[in-house]
Amino acid sequence: MAYRDAPVCEVGSGKGDGGDGEACVRREAGTVLDRRTGEHCTSNGTSGGTSGGVTTIGGGGMASAGGSTGGTVTGGVTAGGGGGGTTCTTYYEVEVEWHDRTAWLAVGSETYDEVRTGDLAEVRLWRGEVVGLGVRGHTHSYAPSSQSGVLPWLALGCLILAAGAWGVVSGRLSDLLAFPNFGWLFVAVGVGWLGTMALFGGHPVVWGFAILWTGFAVFWIVSAWRTG
Repeated sequence: MAYRDAPVCEVGSGKGDGGDGEACVRREAGTVLDRRTGEHCTSNGTSGGTSGGVTTIGGGGMASAGGSTGGTVTGGVTAGGGGGGTTCTTYYEVEVEWHDRTAWLAVGSETYDEVRTGDLAEVRLWRGEVVGLGVRGHTHSYAPSSQSGVLPWLALGCLILAAGAWGVVSGRLSDLLAFPNFGWLFVAVGVGWLGTMALFGGHPVVWGFAILWTGFAVFWIVSAWRTG
């Protein structure tokens, strides 16, 4: 939340690197070194997941390397066949250098198509973490690690509250290990998910899926207790 309210540091300021008292987002001048795209594929059958190749373009040449790399999901296709199907998602990344650091950063397909090696870029840092990239008129934002750490804490809090409420109402903590109560693990994930989006925002589709997830988990618990 401090990051969301933080102003941008003045140009040329040495602040914003986490070692100063002023909470501001630091700007660094960077250069695009390379770009790459590829697919992450997951098997829907019993054979487990697979990873697609990576295409790297830079310096006028092209090289292909197998394996899996991180990135942002920007699209997907499903291919059937055999004992199941394979779901693949395409990602796009650019390699940016600034000061004495380099990093591969996820971008959209439009940015990937327009960016070229040697393009100037603006990198924005929050306490040493990359939280923004501007290149060729396109801007991309990245959540700091502290944001992703909220969900497990909210989920843990939900489980603690549920266990405490069960102990107060039933008085039999031993029954917490009953089979229907394992559904609370899924409820806790849903609550953490919803809580994170309530704090930081989320796409309406993701909101809907999280609500369905949590509602189904509660419905399953109630049904399991009634039939058990």
